[in-house]
Amino acid sequence: MDKFNIALNCRIKELSEEKQLLLIRLINHLASMPVMYQATVCDRLQLMINENPWTDEVPGLDKKLFNEFEEDLCDERGRPL
Repeated sequence: MDKFNIALNCRIKELSEEKQLLLIRLINHLASMPVMYQATVCDRLQLMINENPWTDEVPGLDKKLFNEFEEDLCDERGRPL
C-alpha cells in the first residue's frame, strides 16, 4: 500500500463529540460502499462545502433563526464568542 503524507488544517476538535462521531461513521460508511456511490456522495458533499448559509438557500435551515442565533453567539467577524 502506498503511503501519503497530507498536511491540512483540520478543525474537527472544534465540533462536539457527537458530530465528530457522525463524521467518522460517514467515513466508515463510505469506505464500505462501492466507488460509484462514494463518488455520488462526495459530489453532494462538495455542494455542501461550498454553501454559504448567509446567502444560499440551504435545505432545512431556518435563515431567520440562524441569523438571530448568529448575532447572539458570534463576534462581529462571525466567530463564536
